[in-house]
Amino acid sequence: MPESLCSASLKLQPVSMAELDRVMEIERQVFTAPWSRESYAELIPQPVISMWVLKNDTDVLGYMLYQLWDGEMELHTIAVDPVFQGQGLGRLLMQKLHAEAHSRGVQKIYLQVRVSNQSALRLYERFGFVKVGLRKRYYQDNAEDAHLMCCTLAY
Repeated sequence: MPESLCSASLKLQPVSMAELDRVMEIERQVFTAPWSRESYAELIPQPVISMWVLKNDTDVLGYMLYQLWDGEMELHTIAVDPVFQGQGLGRLLMQKLHAEAHSRGVQKIYLQVRVSNQSALRLYERFGFVKVGLRKRYYQDNAEDAHLMCCTLAY
């Protein structure tokens, strides 16, 4: 049985290379076409990339990776360990994404999401994302389409 998150002290912090193995465990559990460890290891040091982990006292529970460029942001990946899904952790990660966007003066945040991923679509819509396009056959594992979504931030 998972630890109660109400009593756990949760923190969001930049990922460390020591946490990458745990990130990969979550990645493989959540995604049908997971990124490779090498991809993350190459991306994390890049100055335009930021990767955050959501942790309790002992473990990584979720993570997100985004890219900044010219006043815009793209959320490339976000995931929560399946054991802890449905407990508001995705919402905490999205709140952090918005806080980071505001602190950097970002005007728009973009993301792609599988058309079949209804729980992710609901989460993104709650954070002001709207569908602005469709990327046909975007996902390589099954040729599923992706919604292109955008959130415009007001200051």
